[in-house]
Amino acid sequence: MNPKLLTVLCMSILFNLVSFSAHANTPDDQQPVHISADSLDIQDQKGISVYKGSVEITQGSLTLNGDTITIHHPDRALLSIDVIGQQARFKRFDVEEQAWIKGQADSINYNAQKKTLLLIGNAKVEQPGKHLITGPKLFYDTLNKTLKAQSTPQEKKRISVTLMPEAK
Repeated sequence: MNPKLLTVLCMSILFNLVSFSAHANTPDDQQPVHISADSLDIQDQKGISVYKGSVEITQGSLTLNGDTITIHHPDRALLSIDVIGQQARFKRFDVEEQAWIKGQADSINYNAQKKTLLLIGNAKVEQPGKHLITGPKLFYDTLNKTLKAQSTPQEKKRISVTLMPEAK
């Protein structure tokens, strides 16, 4: 694949993951995408790119980490990102809250059209110093700022929520 085309593809894939950087006033989607991995397999006609081996993707304040990250991009339009690993992790800065949001699970699926994250298996979403939610399955809607938590047939554990009192 042409290196210029690969760069354009990688940048366009993550442009839909919108948040603002804590370090600059430039939106994340206007910042460079950096990807590091041990290997890459692009199947352009299928619209799939698979990165393996301690994968890290960063764009502005957004960071995704996993053992394997699969990007689904039919017709070069981002559809979804699957992150798998021990543990798969994400981190992003929320401008409205002026705080970092961190999450981890055995697998994370990002739906680009709906702007949602599905965390499955030992899932955790945290705003450090404010709240911590853990459970087998967490569904985070970034547009509506809602979170749903539940157990799964494979992992029948209870949901745990820790809320910290507001500092006065």
